[in-house]
Amino acid sequence: MTAFTETTSNITEFAGQFKVAIVEVDGATQSGAETVSIDEMSTVVAAFGQIKENTTVDCAYLTVSTTATTSTQLSCILWEDDHITQCTQNALDFYVLAIGY
Repeated sequence: MTAFTETTSNITEFAGQFKVAIVEVDGATQSGAETVSIDEMSTVVAAFGQIKENTTVDCAYLTVSTTATTSTQLSCILWEDDHITQCTQNALDFYVLAIGY
C-alpha cells in the first residue's frame, strides 16, 4: 500500500492514557486502498473517517481501519456510490480521527 498525503495533523493529549489525532488528508493523491500513519502515537485503538466535501457518484463514502502492518498505520479506502467499487477518479479530501496512546 502507498500513503496518502497529509494536509494537516493535530494531536491532543488528555489526562491519563489517551491521545486524539485529527488528520486532514488530500484524497487526490490516492489510487485505491492507501494508508495514513499516525506517527505521533505508539498504538491506535480506534479510527474514524469523514469526507470533507460534498459526496459524489465517484466518491460517496470512506472506510478507515487499522492494518496488520503496524499499530499506527490506518487503511483508508474511498468508495463509489455503489458501495462495491473503490474510488479511482475524482477522489475527495477527508478527515481521519484516531484515538490511541
